[in-house]
Amino acid sequence: MKAFLFDFDGVVVDSEPVHFKTFMEFVHPLGVKVDEERWYREFAGTGSKNIFTVLLGEAGITDEKTIDGYVEKRKKIYCELIKKGAVKAKPGISEVLELAEKRGIRKVVVSGGHRENIITALSVLGLEDRFEFVLGSGDYDRRKPYPDAFLKAAEKLGVEPSSCMVFEDSISGFTAAKDAGMKIILLESPAVKNINKDEVLAVIKDFRGFPEELLSD
Repeated sequence: MKAFLFDFDGVVVDSEPVHFKTFMEFVHPLGVKVDEERWYREFAGTGSKNIFTVLLGEAGITDEKTIDGYVEKRKKIYCELIKKGAVKAKPGISEVLELAEKRGIRKVVVSGGHRENIITALSVLGLEDRFEFVLGSGDYDRRKPYPDAFLKAAEKLGVEPSSCMVFEDSISGFTAAKDAGMKIILLESPAVKNINKDEVLAVIKDFRGFPEELLSD
C-alpha cells in the first residue's frame, strides 16, 4: 500500500450535517424540501454546484450566474461555521494518519468540496500539515462518480491506482474509487448502506475501527 486517499466531508471530518443544514437554509424558502435520506443518497459528495443546480432547478431557477451566486454565498456561511468550530475531526483520524506516517504511506485529500473550505477546516483542526496535498473541486475534470479525481491524485503521487486505499462515505465516491481500480474502505453513512460490501475491504464506523491487519504484507 503506497497511499491513503481520503475523501473529506464525512470522512476526515463530521461535516455532512452542517452541509445539509446550510443548503436547506437556502432552498427551503424556495419551497424545495429534501429529507436526510435523499440528501445522502443523491447529494453527499457531489459538489455544491451540482447540488444547487438540481435543487434550484426544482424551484425553477436555472440561470447559471444565479446558481453560482448561491454557491458562493453558501460557501462563505459554511466557512464561517468551520471557523467557529462547527465541524469536528472524525474520531481516530489522527491515529490513522500517524500509522500511515510510520509505515511510509503517503496521505492526500481527494474531495468534491471547495479547496478553501477544506484548507480552513484542516487548519482549525490542526491537521494542515498531515496531508501531502489537497484536491478539491476545480482541480480535476469530472467530479465523482467519475474516477478523474482519484486518478489525478495517483498520477500526482506517481503511484499505481491499485496501490491506493480510498476512504469514502458516499455512493458517488465509492463508484469513483471502484472505477479508478483502487481499494476501498467505507465509513458508515446513510448513503452506503446498500453498497455491496463484497466490493470493499471493510466498513467502519470511524477510524477507531480501522483494520490495521489490512496493511500486513
